[in-house]
Amino acid sequence: MARSGTGHDRAHPLSPPSFDTSYVPPYERPTTQPLPPRSPNPEFGTEAFGAGPALPPPATGTREALPLSWGIITFHPHVSYQMVYGTGLLSGPGREENSFQHTLSPGMTFNLGPRWRLDYTPSLKFYSSEGYEDTLDHAVSLNGSAVSAGWLFTLGHAYRSSSDPLIETARQTSQDTHSTGLGANRSLTDTTTLELGLAQSLRFAEDYTDSHAWSTTDWLDRQLRPNFAVAVGINAAYQLLDPGTDMTSERLLGRVRGRALNKLGYSVEGGVEFRQFLDSDAPMKVSPTVNGSLSYQVFEPTTIAAFASHDIGTSYYTDQFTETTRVGGSLSQRLLGKIHLSVSGGYSFMKYSSTLVSDTVVREDETPYFQSGLSTRFLRRGSVSVFYRWSQNDSGLAGYSYDSNQIGFQLGYAL
Repeated sequence: MARSGTGHDRAHPLSPPSFDTSYVPPYERPTTQPLPPRSPNPEFGTEAFGAGPALPPPATGTREALPLSWGIITFHPHVSYQMVYGTGLLSGPGREENSFQHTLSPGMTFNLGPRWRLDYTPSLKFYSSEGYEDTLDHAVSLNGSAVSAGWLFTLGHAYRSSSDPLIETARQTSQDTHSTGLGANRSLTDTTTLELGLAQSLRFAEDYTDSHAWSTTDWLDRQLRPNFAVAVGINAAYQLLDPGTDMTSERLLGRVRGRALNKLGYSVEGGVEFRQFLDSDAPMKVSPTVNGSLSYQVFEPTTIAAFASHDIGTSYYTDQFTETTRVGGSLSQRLLGKIHLSVSGGYSFMKYSSTLVSDTVVREDETPYFQSGLSTRFLRRGSVSVFYRWSQNDSGLAGYSYDSNQIGFQLGYAL
């Protein structure tokens, strides 16, 4: 994240990206996928149909030279098509389906000067199985930044309407989601930065619990060496569930980030959470939280990465909350100078517990996955990929387990 000082932006070598809740068009996604495909906010569910490897971006310089502009606004139309064939997926508890999923996503990105970006991408999804309904999804995002009086302000908002098959619900689930984030950073000294953040996450799910969450996360970051920084932080949140048990939580956090030998990058954030269940006899729950990642560039074309996390969230089911532990890794390899190979795999364990009765576990899911794919560019602004994905959900609740193999390809073109 850029830091501001004396009226000019300065790059902080260890600051994370600005809070960005936006939908990311396929041509701008990172070339590695250490995490399984997820919606922008973990409160919004995990899709059962996998996504292919990230499509590589257009060749350097191809987007800036286009004449599609009006004043400070530049227009970048983009379109992608993805076909996936999946086996063993659920269209309802205990109902397995084999289906093709065809997704056509035309869209437009508007760059509003150098700091602001607006994107709209509808997605038409067609299924060959009668167990799923064809849908028209929408994704809109706006994000940007501004500098004033020594502060760097960032704003991001994303809206998405979708009807994807989800692992949690074991069925196609219609929902509207909103994610909003506001950040404010200021350099207190040459080595100390204050980072303030507000966030809102809204989920309106048909036939399931609606979630309204508001939180603030604030950090005091100290750069001890050019490539090493530590921070202490606090988080406070209020979650309103309809229907369901409302919750409040507080977190005491610590963070370490750094880079070694220009090859190894790492970030570890963790702490302890205190969660209260309102209008419930359940006592306060004390839980650890952690989110760590490691990336090592073995050679110029070869990068390996690993991640681990443990977090608390809200459930789609009334009067339940979730505890999720994830571990995994990925390999990104460039072949013959033009082809990108990506291999990733991981494991998640999700526990659903009651918000009404202390230490009552309602459901436990174990979900390993593996994915590999190849992607490359064509005609400078086009991209193509093929992929294979295996995932399995072993649930303690009857009807929610599955074992799925998926294979597919995707095409993208961006001006």
